[in-house]
Amino acid sequence: MVRLPFDFLASGRSDTLTVNRFWMLLGVAAVVGLFARLYYVLVVVRGKITLSGDAETYFLLGKRLATGGGYVRAREAIDIPTAEFPPAYPLLLGALDFVGLTSATGQRLFGVLIGVGTVVVIGLLGSAIAGRTVGVVAAFIAALYPQLITFDGTLMSEGLFVALISLTLLGAVRAMDPSENAPTKWWVLASVSTGIGILTRTEALLLLPFILIPGTVFASANSGSLAARSRRALLVCAGSAVALSFWTIRNARALGRFQPFTNNSGTALSGANCDAVYEGPQIGGWRLDCVPKYDSSITPESDFADEARQAGMQYISAHLSDLPRVVAARLARTFGLWDIRTSLFFESTEGRDYDWLWAGWIVWLFIAALAVVGVGTLRSKGIRFWPLLMPFAIVVLMSMITYGNQRFRAGAEPGLVVLAGVGLVQCTRQLMSLSANRQRQLPNGSS
Repeated sequence: MVRLPFDFLASGRSDTLTVNRFWMLLGVAAVVGLFARLYYVLVVVRGKITLSGDAETYFLLGKRLATGGGYVRAREAIDIPTAEFPPAYPLLLGALDFVGLTSATGQRLFGVLIGVGTVVVIGLLGSAIAGRTVGVVAAFIAALYPQLITFDGTLMSEGLFVALISLTLLGAVRAMDPSENAPTKWWVLASVSTGIGILTRTEALLLLPFILIPGTVFASANSGSLAARSRRALLVCAGSAVALSFWTIRNARALGRFQPFTNNSGTALSGANCDAVYEGPQIGGWRLDCVPKYDSSITPESDFADEARQAGMQYISAHLSDLPRVVAARLARTFGLWDIRTSLFFESTEGRDYDWLWAGWIVWLFIAALAVVGVGTLRSKGIRFWPLLMPFAIVVLMSMITYGNQRFRAGAEPGLVVLAGVGLVQCTRQLMSLSANRQRQLPNGSS
């Protein structure tokens, strides 16, 4: 029987992988993730994929910020204040420009470093959920998962978002651990990462009602009095409150109106609700030509967003009978279950390599299957894992009300990778057990 270099979970959350060996293997996973991402950026992408769409907008906006141009519509000839995109990722690119990292390749390489950090955090999250062995396995999955690699090597906000979601999950899981002596520091981590996450992708706001508030009120170790639970709930909301306050005040000054979120919900709704995406080959998707024409020199951005949002809502109201099948198509596209060739083609226009998107989809099918095994395993062992599923629920909700795109699955990937790690550990353990039983059943001297 072949023995792997570490033992697998036998019960509960205990395993025999030592702390030193855990950190050594986690470091190896980080190095593997580093080289995989460097290969993608320096060999696959460099000189072959040009910036376009949102990636180009982020890149140009970063340069405007670095030169003191302000948070403005980057493609316009004149400086027009914008709230089209959340500010965290453009601010990061602006900081890179400011210190001299001005090329697209250089900024992608910084995304590589974020991705390596994500590998480590996912390993720690897996360890917190189901032991150090699962943590190592989850880290190696994250290191080699093409979907995550393309996120980290593309100038889009998803790579940063995956890292922030991973930190939020790690903070929440550790804070809710009954053996944790200092849960407050972990709630602070979850709060801060959620706040920055909201400024990266607005749907991170749903982490509060889906994970953080229920965790502080109902699932914390030694929950204590109502006052103590209320204080913890306020604590986890603080990061989001600060982030939204910063953004809302800026928008009030720059746009002249109360604007706590972004203006792109209008284009999202109008582009996802029109004839072209309610039937035919692009059902459940999004089309730019469905968005009303916009002249920024005439109509303020926020007013246009209201008009586009209203156009989308009016179309929905007039086609309610079509909505169930359209929503089903949106979900199928997000989870890679419908017309995958068309979906990957359009996703490749966002700045990711088409062949690597195919590889990511194939690996995703295995990850999804292993995650199902992981859910069953953790349930049978009585291990609390519900926080890992909540980002998945958020992805489902956001796909239903907007449109289908595998990129939208970014927030769910960390939890699913950890669950896949549990599933892979369990499957391997079962195979090893079957092999051992077969060896015992063989007559002496047989092979």
